[in-house]
Amino acid sequence: MQNYSAKAKTRPAVKACPTPPRLAGEMLSVLTYIMTVENLDSVLQKIASAIADLFSARSMVIGVLDESEQIFRVRATYGYEGDNDRKIKKFTYTHERMKLDLEEKYQIGDGVYLIRATADQFIKGEEPFYRNMQKITEPRTDPSIWHELDYLRFVFSNRDGVMIGFLEVNDIADDRIPDDETIEAMQIFSQLAGVAIENATMYQRQVEIAQRSRFLGDIIGHDINNFNQAVTSYLELARSTKGVPEKAENYMERASSSAWGISELIQRANKLIKIEQEGAENIGPLELGEVLKGSIAEVSRSVEDKDVRFDLKVGNHRYFVMGNELADEIFTNVLKNAVEYDPHEKIVVDISIGEFTVEPRRYWCVSVADNGIGIPDSKKNIVFGRFKTGDERPPATGLGLSIVRATVEAYHGMVWVEDRVPGDPSKGSVFRVALPMASGK
Repeated sequence: MQNYSAKAKTRPAVKACPTPPRLAGEMLSVLTYIMTVENLDSVLQKIASAIADLFSARSMVIGVLDESEQIFRVRATYGYEGDNDRKIKKFTYTHERMKLDLEEKYQIGDGVYLIRATADQFIKGEEPFYRNMQKITEPRTDPSIWHELDYLRFVFSNRDGVMIGFLEVNDIADDRIPDDETIEAMQIFSQLAGVAIENATMYQRQVEIAQRSRFLGDIIGHDINNFNQAVTSYLELARSTKGVPEKAENYMERASSSAWGISELIQRANKLIKIEQEGAENIGPLELGEVLKGSIAEVSRSVEDKDVRFDLKVGNHRYFVMGNELADEIFTNVLKNAVEYDPHEKIVVDISIGEFTVEPRRYWCVSVADNGIGIPDSKKNIVFGRFKTGDERPPATGLGLSIVRATVEAYHGMVWVEDRVPGDPSKGSVFRVALPMASGK
């Protein structure tokens, strides 16, 4: 990448100084735009408008380096309308063209250039930038007066010192060259625009990565499910063929079960993505007792081949929390986990609700106590991660507790696990889910 620098000759370098007090409030508003997490063009347009209004600029553009093509593109404008605005946003600058504008003779400060071209230096095709083409041939009579061919360019670099963009003032409302104090302030704001470009660019990259990941995930999930359906269909045909040895039939049954396990894993992965992207939408009061009853019914249907009893203790009280339609994912997964890892012939899962407080917020805390194999202390902090915590776990269970964590966090709640018998993980676990209290409907 190119790096442009030169010492000032035609005007004393602008000294760094604190932000003028009269601009402190305006800087806060620009900082707000910079910290806004949205796409780059939107951020730059807001900054261009704010800076132009602040410094009484009639027209302004902001250009950004296109890293893939190594050219500078105009990404935001102010003061241009209609065809001129559309034409200017199509303009690009090569590094060679930038060098012409950033010659040493134009530099008046660190990263600040006052370009005062002559009529013979006018570049054909740049007419849209000028308000009055008839004035470009007029002579300069006073160096403090802004000429039609003048423009003030502030360049900004990234944290590695590489130039990534520029802010260009093309016309000033009072038709005068800004004084040193104003240029110092404009320089500060242009540097903030550079920060905005870096922030918005990083945000845009993350959005694009997430979109590509979701797209690829959808394609892969769809194709794997199709393959699974084909595999299970062929396995069923093979099993129904006469004369299949019993051992071979058992292997085919296991293979079919594994194929469906992969499908379930894909469904859970897609559900986790949905929760992490949309989990905080449409949140309102929910009654925990009703949610738990629904989850118990769902899990009971899925484990009809086991002797399972869910002992729910809610009494006549009603427990309202903040949540949405995804709340059942929390308790369905916790209850399935409690059943799946209980080796006893008769499985009992105790469920209760109590009050929990972390000042100043109050929670309803659901406790799910099982008699399973337990979770050692070394794994209690990672059990809600994205992946399985041990090789003994079947594939489809690896995301269940991650779904629990993602949903609870979306509700601004907490989830953790303890020993059912303190100090003895082998006696089972207690999963606790604390969700913020809400008033009833």
